[in-house]
Amino acid sequence: MAGLAENKNQKVIHLADEEDQPEQHTADQSTSIRYGEDAFQDVLPLCEVACIVTTPTGKVLKCRTKYVGLHSNNVLLLEMPTVTAKEMSLFMQRGYSIKACVISSKGEGARVYFKSKIEYVLNGGGTELLLISVPKSTQVVVGLRASARLEISLDGILSPNKYKYPCQIRDISQHGCLIVVDRTKTNYRLGSVIELTIDANSAESDGKVLTAIVKNVSKTSHYHKYGVQFDDDSLSRAGSLIDGLQFCSLQQKFTL
Repeated sequence: MAGLAENKNQKVIHLADEEDQPEQHTADQSTSIRYGEDAFQDVLPLCEVACIVTTPTGKVLKCRTKYVGLHSNNVLLLEMPTVTAKEMSLFMQRGYSIKACVISSKGEGARVYFKSKIEYVLNGGGTELLLISVPKSTQVVVGLRASARLEISLDGILSPNKYKYPCQIRDISQHGCLIVVDRTKTNYRLGSVIELTIDANSAESDGKVLTAIVKNVSKTSHYHKYGVQFDDDSLSRAGSLIDGLQFCSLQQKFTL
């Protein structure tokens, strides 16, 4: 049966870029070994994946892609990295070694490091998938955020004093939140300063404007997703809103 074993001294799985290597852990971070599919239970579709593919002759390809999910046939599904036709032919071959780091955005945030092998490359209708074997074990570093994100689904307004873009807040912590908005409405970049109001029932937080800085941007076919960090003046207002959250067992998320 899959299990979980704490291991503070486990040798890390190094990736080439400094940002993809396990960081010097702080007191708030913990490292553990998780086995099989248990390591991916908190990894959401479209999470970022950094990869290093190595051929039997030692040639190396560094690339990035997105996590899709698990298949019952003991494989992980990834989007095909954006590579050239030559790189596809040279590196995307069954049996080739792959090292990867998946970044999980749930809760306190985590990085999942593992080694695997390419099993299949699927191509259909202009969409390509890279299938790799589920690793026997992974190294998981938990606690990348200052505080845990709580899953919610609240309506909000971006730029409430000017454009009034409708949006949804999908998770929140004392220090930031995830904002989802129609991709035709906004085009914020990393470092952009945004203003936001969140629908709330509490008199302390209702209608108050939160100011935040965009720290992460991703997009789907319909939405832009912005991970933002609240500025110092907004921390107390965000804290008041979080204090009013209650866990709904039916929806399995926090509500007001």
